[in-house]
Amino acid sequence: MATKTTKNTKKSVSQKPIEEKVDVNSTNDLVEENASLKKELEEMMSNYKDMQMQLQNILLAQQAQALSAKGTDDTIIVGCRIFNGVTLSSIGGDISISIQNQEEVETSYTELREIFKSPFNYKNMFKKGILYFVNPDDYTRFSIKPEIDLSDENLVDLLSNNTSHYIIEYCKKITNDKKDLMEMFALIYQIARLIDGKKVDLDYEIRSNLEKYFNIEFTELINNLHQ
Repeated sequence: MATKTTKNTKKSVSQKPIEEKVDVNSTNDLVEENASLKKELEEMMSNYKDMQMQLQNILLAQQAQALSAKGTDDTIIVGCRIFNGVTLSSIGGDISISIQNQEEVETSYTELREIFKSPFNYKNMFKKGILYFVNPDDYTRFSIKPEIDLSDENLVDLLSNNTSHYIIEYCKKITNDKKDLMEMFALIYQIARLIDGKKVDLDYEIRSNLEKYFNIEFTELINNLHQ
């Protein structure tokens, strides 16, 4: 009896590469998380800048307040060019400062600020040079723009370096052709004092024309200064 031989046949199995599956949802979550962190960081930086700005504003306000407080204690020196002097008073009269001709007195920023609230226009006297600040910076502090300079230096220059006609025209201008009596008397007594102190040597023509225009004699004014 014939024997049947069975032949074992092995099949070749080819291995396919394993594909890695990407979790799309996980990737999206990571992107969103990064975006959220970036947004939080930006907000933190923005808040930090805001805090810095607020702190800077607080410091500036404190400095301004300190300077303002200091300003109220500052000494202001006021001078007078009115022959009979002047008294500066606040609205209620609780502050009163008397200043004689050619005198310079000390007051405070606070007192003068109250005086300037008076309906009597004291600031105008500073504009016209009848009253003056020793420290030029005080004009700016009180928002005053000087219009007329009756200082010794300016008048000496005017009287020494100009013609008689120019000087008379200048006097007409600043005194409104003698209608502003306070300005006129301040001016003529200033000139008389300069003559008396030998700070200016008036040319005969200039002196004569000034006396004629103002209808005064400087000799009489000088005598008044010594009374």
